[in-house]
Amino acid sequence: MKITTTKLISFFLAVSIVTVSCNENNSSEPPELPSESTMQADFSEMENAQKAKASVAAESNFTTALTATAVTRLILNANLAIPRALVRAAQQHDPEEIAEGEWEWSFSTQANQNQFAVRLIAVTNSQSDVEWRFFVSNSATTPVLDNALLFHGNTNFDATNGTWIYYDPASGDQVSTLEWDINDDQRALTLEVTSDRNDKHGDTIEYSFDGTVKTMVYTDVSANETTTIEFNTETKAGFMISPDYNNGVKACWDEDLNNTSCSS
Repeated sequence: MKITTTKLISFFLAVSIVTVSCNENNSSEPPELPSESTMQADFSEMENAQKAKASVAAESNFTTALTATAVTRLILNANLAIPRALVRAAQQHDPEEIAEGEWEWSFSTQANQNQFAVRLIAVTNSQSDVEWRFFVSNSATTPVLDNALLFHGNTNFDATNGTWIYYDPASGDQVSTLEWDINDDQRALTLEVTSDRNDKHGDTIEYSFDGTVKTMVYTDVSANETTTIEFNTETKAGFMISPDYNNGVKACWDEDLNNTSCSS
């Protein structure tokens, strides 16, 4: 009997430990909400460098490259400005668990001078990946938006990499896609325009940052042209390669933003 009792006690202790362990592993925690940086290609260091060097020639390699980054910023903002504002606003609100592994953020915010009621749904999959869906409502738009899907995506649970797909909320048509990977100071984003809106269908923008060097590659499909810009955020030196500038030959600038010969 003593042996039997001891075995029973050991059995129930083991069951209790397993139960507690399972409960801890299944603790109900919302997934990490991706930051607005997942939708942002930042070349502010180039703008700041220009302000610090007022004597830079208007037609220099550097200023031409800076103008090219402004063009890509317009494309990025046309696709990402409103989603980026909604993600930023969602950071200020707490979610509610509406089902097991399913969370909802509900709030109102302004984006591009429009007032939106937002409903964000996150569905987790065994704490390994998350599906995100942003729905918006706005009675002042034409047509009226009533819980219309604006964008959705999939990320890992820590929100360090994933994809976004954007839609025209009025028609439901896909507008663009974005793949992203963020790790500490490193960034990698690739936007592809998948609609005919603004005559940019098929165009892509690839942006990367390794902690020191920022690189942007813009492919204009209709013109069959690719422009590459690289900028060192520490030295301020960089280069541009574009078929529409310097006969397509690599054009460089030094730490003072002056034109210089390219080493390779």
